[in-house]
Amino acid sequence: MAFKIVLKGDIPDNAVFVTGFQGIGITGYIAIRHLISSLKAKPLGFILLDKMPPFVWMEEDRLATPIQIFSYDRYVFLMVEFLPSPPEVYKLITKICEWVVGTQKFSEALLIGGLDLRVKKEGEKEDLKFAATTCATKKVLERGYKVLDRGLFVTGPLALMLMGFEALDFPALAILAYANSARPDPMAAAVAIRCFSEMYGVKVDVEELIKDAQKIEAEVEESLKKRQERLRAESLTLYI
Repeated sequence: MAFKIVLKGDIPDNAVFVTGFQGIGITGYIAIRHLISSLKAKPLGFILLDKMPPFVWMEEDRLATPIQIFSYDRYVFLMVEFLPSPPEVYKLITKICEWVVGTQKFSEALLIGGLDLRVKKEGEKEDLKFAATTCATKKVLERGYKVLDRGLFVTGPLALMLMGFEALDFPALAILAYANSARPDPMAAAVAIRCFSEMYGVKVDVEELIKDAQKIEAEVEESLKKRQERLRAESLTLYI
């Protein structure tokens, strides 16, 4: 896989790499989108692949691409609008993990995802659980957070990223907020963002996510649907 990171600025020292994907409840995607918007994170760069989805769009005065990088203070956010086909996802995630560690600028990674609400035990008070690489587990437990119960699994790109960082012996933590697996869940994203704020002391307003949850759910669902339809249409156009 041809892989290139285009940076238009510098990565801060002691940076925290933050990302999430369109998994259960679309939790990670919604959370990252809201963090970038609320913190007014600045565009830092983007990722180019040889099998990139063949379109871009405008966001006010700049060109936007399928995999973008933003920064705020010492936090570097990876916003993933689209992923390549499954065989290529493995390569992409591996390359991203190697880049994060190889820059020697990042101190840790924070991943955000959803945990299927159906596995929540009756009477359980926690709204989220954690998964972490071995070298980061102590930090999770010392802060009083609960790790994922034995027998439950993290899947998809987030799981691949945890594996990638584990192989590189790099500290990575994953916030897994209980989420509705049948639809986009802004409330779960709000839970994850509150945890992010608590961990790093960064104030992020989530009232909009909570107040307009149904509206945001519909917007995200419609946006993702349209983009997938556009991607399929572009693929047909390219290969017929």
